[in-house]
Amino acid sequence: MQPENHPNTNNLNNVVTTNGLTKYYGVIKAVDKLTLSIPEKSVFGILGPNGSGKTTTLGMLLDVINPTSGSYSWFGKKPDKETRQTIGSILETPAFYPYLSAVDNLKIVAEIKAIGYENIHEVLQITGLYDRRNSAFSTFSLGMKQRLALASALLCDPLVMILDEPTNGLDPRGIAEIRELIRDIAARGKTIILASHLLDEVQKVCTHFAVLNKGQLLHSGPVNETKLDEQRLEMAAENMTNLKTVLESFPGTKKIETTGDTITITLPGAIQIGEVSRFVFERGIFITHLVSLKKSLETQFLEILNEPA
Repeated sequence: MQPENHPNTNNLNNVVTTNGLTKYYGVIKAVDKLTLSIPEKSVFGILGPNGSGKTTTLGMLLDVINPTSGSYSWFGKKPDKETRQTIGSILETPAFYPYLSAVDNLKIVAEIKAIGYENIHEVLQITGLYDRRNSAFSTFSLGMKQRLALASALLCDPLVMILDEPTNGLDPRGIAEIRELIRDIAARGKTIILASHLLDEVQKVCTHFAVLNKGQLLHSGPVNETKLDEQRLEMAAENMTNLKTVLESFPGTKKIETTGDTITITLPGAIQIGEVSRFVFERGIFITHLVSLKKSLETQFLEILNEPA
């Protein structure tokens, strides 16, 4: 699957960039001066509570919602028909004909998109629906229906997939299936942009994330980095008093907490754990316990939302 009309993106770092993107609905500001860059070949999660502007942002990027002000670019240029043909999307629950088969429904989608039928069997293979290709849509489970939606978005062999709440309404098994499918699609070199309120699922599948609240961008960055670019280490030694004294003198120490028989030190994210253990060892302290405490994405998300403006 490699249509000839794909733009050359070999030298680009970002697939989409927004600059002051703003959308008003009457007096309500849904998106407020959003400036954001999404790296190519990333799985980028847009997070936020209801009404935060996630769906409106995706709608503007797909040119189905007109911005009030600001701009955005795809692959470093203004969006045009050729560029839009390289984007597959699911913004709302797709409407399929219940008594038609998966193949026949995808043929209708292909006709609407003015593309051929040649990718239909392949996208059904990718989404795990090939064995049910001749079954009526009405016989599909909710998870299978969502996979058929993904298959329809894949028909044009897009460079970018835009998914709005792709696991909404699914049970845990369905969520896991869609998560694995998103990973498989990303492994094929696609960039995936998704909005979701399921923070744990986003942490498992996304490489980058952004947090919106009341239309404003509060944070953007890799999932594996904390929002404050800091880390916490839990430590213990035979002589806890001496350990605490030594840690207090370590360059970059932000905070030290003693809980029970352990000490937790907060440090800048750039500092390597080996630097800390070597510093302590060189001062005659033998560490008996050392664990890196990583924050969950949910913890970071809530901290970001609760930060004072």
